[in-house]
Amino acid sequence: MQKNRPKNNSRFIKPLLFGALGSLILFSIYLGILTWANSIEHAWQQFVLLWPWMSALIIGFGVQVSMFTYMHQYKKSVLSATGTTTVVATGGVSAGSMVACCLHHVVDVLPIIGLSAAAVFLSKYQSFFLELGIVSNLIGITFMLYTMQKHKLFFKGGFLEKLMKFNLKKLFIITLLVGIFVLLIQLGVILWR
Repeated sequence: MQKNRPKNNSRFIKPLLFGALGSLILFSIYLGILTWANSIEHAWQQFVLLWPWMSALIIGFGVQVSMFTYMHQYKKSVLSATGTTTVVATGGVSAGSMVACCLHHVVDVLPIIGLSAAAVFLSKYQSFFLELGIVSNLIGITFMLYTMQKHKLFFKGGFLEKLMKFNLKKLFIITLLVGIFVLLIQLGVILWR
């Protein structure tokens, strides 16, 4: 039994490394855009100012990359061709989260390319874009968990098997509805200002 233990733990090494790398790349893109638009000091000041939001976005994206890598690794090990479509679809959710996450940084670049009116408009909605990215990450994560459960895209034993005993479809639907509700409230607050 001890011989199997390292093998089971090794299933998580690649997904965790890819998740950390995804988070690092996203953080680097964030710093790169703000440094290019202004300076490294400005980039760091903005990160410190927005650290709870940015940390949630960066970590959420890393979690999605880890989950996608885990499912892909599982697919390569045991999954039939029918599960491939679902795994590809979850990758689309991750990509969508990344776009939503980075969209608010367009504000920093627009004045440079001569679109200062658009920059004023988007800066008004910066908090909305941050929340949109976080909500997208949460929806993407719960969707991936539900997909893993529905198609049994997880190795037996350990934390994931225990997690898969919960009603993840219900969790996904609740996350989706609460996320939409929160975004609508935030948008309403912005529009009433």
